[in-house]
Amino acid sequence: MMSAFNQEPNILKYKHDLGKRRLKPDERRKQLTLCALKAFAENGVARATHSHVAKLAGVAIPTVHSYFRSREDLESAVLDEVENYLIKLVTDSLGGKKSVEEALTTLAMRFANDATTKTDIIKVWLDWSTGVRAGVWPRYLTLLDKLHAITRPVFLRGKVPSLDLAIYMDQFIQSLMNIGKP
Repeated sequence: MMSAFNQEPNILKYKHDLGKRRLKPDERRKQLTLCALKAFAENGVARATHSHVAKLAGVAIPTVHSYFRSREDLESAVLDEVENYLIKLVTDSLGGKKSVEEALTTLAMRFANDATTKTDIIKVWLDWSTGVRAGVWPRYLTLLDKLHAITRPVFLRGKVPSLDLAIYMDQFIQSLMNIGKP
């Protein structure tokens, strides 16, 4: 699924230009998803609601409910976008024939840029990384597994016999993934 968040949305534009206007269902869903991302960034993954999204979108609360029946559906749509963003960012940054140094530099530069241009998605990702609720934490650990599978080959390419960075980074990532596990 292609992410709706290629760049930071201008929520005021969506509210004024699209709010009360009749939209095709896919356009309305995209608008509401963008507004949900903003609502989750502002209120937190555990606290954002349909009413926050409706207010940002300039629509009635039942409109949001018609696209996202439950809070879990709304949360899932936002986390899907964050997950798609992270997987694409890491895959695009680390892929190809780049050296390990080039790949990691590319990843760091893209994250640094996105920290200022895609603040909502970064805020939701960071908030998600601290959420320990039943439905949120296991999904985050699954995402870490996916990201680990993407990054591990890059570290293995940089393996130096006297300094096995790949093993240390692998152990570090594994330890992060085990936080909160019994």
